[in-house]
Amino acid sequence: MKITIKSIHIENFKGIKMLDVTFSGKTKISGQNAVGKTTIFDAFTWLLFNKNSSGEEKFNVRPLNEGIQVDNVEIKVSAILDVDGKEVELSKTQKQNWVKKRGTDTAVLQGNVNSFEIDGYPKSEADFKAYVSELAQSEEMFKMLTNPQYFSSLKWKDQRDILMKLVSDVSDVELAQTDAKYAPLLSELEKAPSTDDIRAKFSKALSEWKKKQAEIPVRIDEAMKTKVDIDVAEQELAKTDLETKIADIDAKIKDSDGVMMELGREEMQLQFDMSGIMQIMNRDLKNMRSELEADLCVCKNELDRFASTISLKEKQISDNEKAITDADTERKKLGEKYNAEKAKAFDETPYLFDGSKWVFDENSTVCSLCGQKLPEDKIEQLKADFESRKRKAKADAEEKLKSEKIRFDTEKRTALNRLVAIGTERKNLITKLRDENAKAKEEIKSLKEQEQEDIAKKEKLCQQLSSIPEIADYSQNEEYVDLKARHDEVLEEIEKMNANGEDAAVESLKSEKEEIQARLDDVNKIIAKASMNVEIDERIGQLQEEQKEIGQKVADQEQILYLLEEFIRFKLDKVSETINSHFNTVNFKLFEMQLNGGMKDCCECTVGGVPYSSLNSGHKIVAGLDIIRSLSELYGVSAPIFVDNAESLTSEQTMRSQLILLIAKKPQYMDEHGEVHDIDDNYDPTIHKLVYDGSLKVEGV
Repeated sequence: MKITIKSIHIENFKGIKMLDVTFSGKTKISGQNAVGKTTIFDAFTWLLFNKNSSGEEKFNVRPLNEGIQVDNVEIKVSAILDVDGKEVELSKTQKQNWVKKRGTDTAVLQGNVNSFEIDGYPKSEADFKAYVSELAQSEEMFKMLTNPQYFSSLKWKDQRDILMKLVSDVSDVELAQTDAKYAPLLSELEKAPSTDDIRAKFSKALSEWKKKQAEIPVRIDEAMKTKVDIDVAEQELAKTDLETKIADIDAKIKDSDGVMMELGREEMQLQFDMSGIMQIMNRDLKNMRSELEADLCVCKNELDRFASTISLKEKQISDNEKAITDADTERKKLGEKYNAEKAKAFDETPYLFDGSKWVFDENSTVCSLCGQKLPEDKIEQLKADFESRKRKAKADAEEKLKSEKIRFDTEKRTALNRLVAIGTERKNLITKLRDENAKAKEEIKSLKEQEQEDIAKKEKLCQQLSSIPEIADYSQNEEYVDLKARHDEVLEEIEKMNANGEDAAVESLKSEKEEIQARLDDVNKIIAKASMNVEIDERIGQLQEEQKEIGQKVADQEQILYLLEEFIRFKLDKVSETINSHFNTVNFKLFEMQLNGGMKDCCECTVGGVPYSSLNSGHKIVAGLDIIRSLSELYGVSAPIFVDNAESLTSEQTMRSQLILLIAKKPQYMDEHGEVHDIDDNYDPTIHKLVYDGSLKVEGV
């Protein structure tokens, strides 16, 4: 559908008393500020939607006289449209509803009454709205296609929803099938409503598996704590050794002749066993020193790392403090500029009406030919004309004063807003840097605490290292002490046998057997306790196997999530590429990367990499026209485009849709020679007089 405006008729609408405008494919409407350019756009949207061009339903459409509403005049707007080659005339008239209350002659205003016509035929409001709704499809869409600034005024989510309609309906499964690496995702993509559901499913599973994974080491540790710290093999050897000794003693008792010889052999074996223990203990001391020295080296390296990290953080804080100082200095300067701008006051003196210059010339009442006084009725007419011109001059001066006051206030407000915006930006920067410094200081505090822990650890390691003797203390080894004690006993027995003879030796052997038997009983008890360790080891093995399986499950979930994020980025790149291919000038950023690697929805319009909010007025309009061009193709509708502030455009724009350019003319002034110029560096308000041109110029291009 293609819609164009052929003409519009406006009566008593806001500041326009009567105006007829004929439009072409591209129409320029120019004039100074406040002469009614935007009012034409307001009249058109009021006719269609009962709103102004900004979308406001509550606005004053009735004309004003010196700020007072003018009553008892009809407000009318009619437009002739071309809809796919067929003309249609839409008309809307508003009248005031004055009602006399019972018992009084005074009429009271009871609101306004609107009447509607289509092609000259009266229509109800409902029928008129229904026709407009069918014509425009929707008010929202019509605004997007007629106002270059409307789309950018929408919330980013609404903008994004509209843009997503530009993407062809390709399913996630079809998209994943284009690359073999996404094959593991196909089964999930076929079942799941969305990729968000898949992410939620596997993220939940990953969390549960990680929770189970964290529980396994605790369960293994608990099982380890239930084990008896006994070397079963060592105890079995001790048992065998004790049983052998008992058998040997029994044999010695039977063969007392061999006792002395046996004692000699035992003394030599004991001496050999003690020497072996001494070697092992000294070797263990050496290994302990090596381990402590390695731990000390690691600790020193960690302290060096802490020192380096703290230094970097402190430099960051210093750099940020300088940036904060610079930004704060700039804020203070901006504050001074703001106060200076705010203190500016409008000087109305040049625009005040000078009544002293308006004095009726009494000589004009005398005929210049005959010198006789003119008739009274002629004199009265001359005086009436003079007063009429005087009133008009006064009204023009007051209107000019009002216009200049509005211009001054607007420029002042714009300057103040710009200073506030810059100041806010610097404030936000200061806040950001201070937050960074606070975070860095906390990190430094944490690092120093860890550093102190490592310093204490280093000192402890040094103490432990210094406490290790060069030669082992054999008295601390129970086995060595037992061997030494037995060695002393054997030597004592040998001495006794040498002194007392064989009977005493047999009694000694029997006594020794009893002692060894008691030790054997203790060893058997220990071996019985250690038998439980076998079951515990089996349970630990089961837990370790379960740990491997859970680890694989965690890896599987993480792999799917990683592949899913890659697919989402792939999909989003395709979506962004497709959407942006519809535009010539603008480019939309539809997604932004998060710190965790995920993607977050957004919608930011840019031109040449510059955000829309940072563009000048001309580039914003060009961007808006490019958006309209694409949306017009999407909806299959071409509607008249009203471009306000079109004077900021630096080049002519070519559009399939009808263009109506509202151009603000520069203020002008009259120099001392009576010549009119645009406001420039030569303008001096104390000398020159501003020229107000209240006319509108309409020209087709």
